[in-house]
Amino acid sequence: MELLMPGRFEDTGTAYAYQKTLFEEVAAGVRGPTISITPSTRHVGVTRRDTLRLGFDAAVLAAREEGYPVLVRGAGGGPIAAGPGTFGFSIIRPAADARRSPKERYDEAAALVLGAFSRLGIEGAEVGEVRDEFCPGDHSIRAGGYEEGAKLVGIAQRITKKATSVGGIVLVWGEEDLLRVLSRVYAAMNLPMRPDSVGSLRRIGSEAEVEDVTAALAEEAKTLYDATQIPLDEHTLRKARRERVEALIPTA
Repeated sequence: MELLMPGRFEDTGTAYAYQKTLFEEVAAGVRGPTISITPSTRHVGVTRRDTLRLGFDAAVLAAREEGYPVLVRGAGGGPIAAGPGTFGFSIIRPAADARRSPKERYDEAAALVLGAFSRLGIEGAEVGEVRDEFCPGDHSIRAGGYEEGAKLVGIAQRITKKATSVGGIVLVWGEEDLLRVLSRVYAAMNLPMRPDSVGSLRRIGSEAEVEDVTAALAEEAKTLYDATQIPLDEHTLRKARRERVEALIPTA
């Protein structure tokens, strides 16, 4: 298993293209199983299904007014927001992994994150959905129970005939900004979202920075998978920059 930690990209469009490029390389057999850990750039990520909802154009406009470009992401779920206090991770494997069930992949991603939290002494996190959370899913990682809990990590996956990817976004700090933009996006599309469901590690008492949590996740990956950290090669980086994903333009 290879471990890539390329650092924060200069823009979200390149970061999205990087993830797409990694997936395509693993699917094509030119890259082996890979774990990627990447600090976020500020954006709102939506699904293709979201783009068909009533109020979507107003949601794009609201996000842009808050300083968050909107891009269409490959995984399922619902709208998400990311910023300087968050980071993303993904575990990408070739087609043979498709024999495992989606639940097994969700469990794997959750175990990786919870192991990293344990390294940092972060307690009280557990797997489970939160009522009226953004991008709802029963494999979120939360603090507190279903009714009044807060989401700390959202996990989603992508499955094709040639590769699979499971991963998510970890909220370390900055939940106030994320709540502000998410509230406007969800309201524009008339989707439920409970404000207190937007959590962060800082909110539950951790003083860890993004760099601390990404380092702990990397150490956990090395322990679980005997992962070897390698630098991001120039070919992949050039391709990501060349295929940079464009943000959606508000039409309302």
